[in-house]
Amino acid sequence: MSSKTAKLHLSASQDDHLPEPIRAERGGTILGPRNVAIECENPDLLASPSTDAGTIPNLKFSFAAARNRLAPGGWAREVTVRELPVATTVAAVNMRLKPGGIRELHWHREAEWAYMLAGRARITAVDAQGRNFIDDVGVGDLWNFPAGIPHSIQGLEEGCEFLLVFDDGNFSENETFLISDWFIHTPREILAKNFGVPESAFNRLPRNIEETMWILSGQVPGPISEDTVKAPAGVVSTSYSYHLSQQKPLKVAGGQVRIVDSSNFPAASTIAAALVEIDPGAMRELHWHPNTDEWQYYIQGHSRMTVFTPGKARTFDYQAGDVGYVPFAYGHYVENTGEEPLRFLEVFRSPRFADLSLNQWMGVTTPKLVQTHLHFDEVTMAALRKDKPILAPETAPREEHPQLERLPEWPATTVAVLSTMDGEPHAIPVTAPVRVGDHRILFSLAHGRGSLARLREYPKAALSILDEGNSAFTARGVARIVQEPMEGSPNFVAVELDVDDIDDHRMPGFAVGSGIGLHLAGDAERSLQQRIDTLREIAERSVQ
Repeated sequence: MSSKTAKLHLSASQDDHLPEPIRAERGGTILGPRNVAIECENPDLLASPSTDAGTIPNLKFSFAAARNRLAPGGWAREVTVRELPVATTVAAVNMRLKPGGIRELHWHREAEWAYMLAGRARITAVDAQGRNFIDDVGVGDLWNFPAGIPHSIQGLEEGCEFLLVFDDGNFSENETFLISDWFIHTPREILAKNFGVPESAFNRLPRNIEETMWILSGQVPGPISEDTVKAPAGVVSTSYSYHLSQQKPLKVAGGQVRIVDSSNFPAASTIAAALVEIDPGAMRELHWHPNTDEWQYYIQGHSRMTVFTPGKARTFDYQAGDVGYVPFAYGHYVENTGEEPLRFLEVFRSPRFADLSLNQWMGVTTPKLVQTHLHFDEVTMAALRKDKPILAPETAPREEHPQLERLPEWPATTVAVLSTMDGEPHAIPVTAPVRVGDHRILFSLAHGRGSLARLREYPKAALSILDEGNSAFTARGVARIVQEPMEGSPNFVAVELDVDDIDDHRMPGFAVGSGIGLHLAGDAERSLQQRIDTLREIAERSVQ
């Protein structure tokens, strides 16, 4: 197993190199019967961390341990409250369709949210107004059929595999409303009257539907235009599919996240989700969800998760194909313990995604309150974030720069360097930033600057200044636009940097003699002075 957790936390006997439940001086070897394969997959259960305590329900079940129901057109296996009793809010089905294989026309009492794992499929549906829907979906795409909406799924040329999520832990794939099942349980004369045809029209209805229907074989469909039926009522007003693979991810240090809920996929009114991708050694930060339980599906990689509830904690290990679960409001993290990127879904029975960051909570709370509770030193307090990190990268503790308590002074026409992020670092010169008190800086950016677009999406930024008088520092904090466009300078935007930390770059034996000088004349000088004056007016108004 490639898991770093297994390598770090499990001792092995000298004779056969089997994992043993030993941590430092605690524990001992296993003398009785054992299942080594399962022990290797669950190193943090075999040798529980010393921080684990108390009794917590099982929060893991693998689709590999679920009964797989086979059919002519494919197979399906499910994880419901029967397999994972704690998972009361959500149930799921892992389904495979051969090329042309059909998940029979059906509906169910629960909404169906889906994520495509492999291949491609064609999906169809009809709503209560008689409006129809058809689309082809591929890897990374979603669909959502509201409760009661009849639909179908069919594999295209390469077949497909997907995850179905239902908004009720008691759901069962074996209890859906199948079209063939209804027909054979309805008297022939009623069918004839309903459809206006002779009873003989139903002589060839399938009988052994348990063996021949549900997931049936079919011909690979042709172009979607050939399968599209023009309904008199038109097409559905809200698409039942969503191409998540085309959504721009939120890139942060340690990986990236795509969030989808009713705000960007209106058809999914009962399910919200996040597709999380974490670099090796990085982690989903310590957090919790204030609105509902979290159901997880691991797509790639190895991980461990510790969940916390008052006085109790338990650590679980996960790999591709596993289901994880976090009860409402339990604190937790998810760490990538493997050597490849970790990819998993966070799924919630909720119209909107919501989480609370432990780091951000502490960063925007009165510092003395935090210090009184946890006795942090100033360096640790300074490391707290006012934004939401989402992920925490694998980084060795860096040598901290000495910190300044307040911003130094600098000349009016100083040229500073602004650093921004969008997954990669970027730096540009910024002319004439204005000091506004001990922890605020105002500066202007042209409308077309890429840095301005990056600040709108990821407001964490740094401004570095080296100037005469041995001034050498970097101010780090959160930027926000305070005037757009600037008064008197319509091609510029005023930006405020709310400074959290000030790194002091001065070193013994070295001194900054002068910074970058500006020599402007004519319109350029007048334009710069106009922007400086406007920034100073903004500063004066903000302190009144």
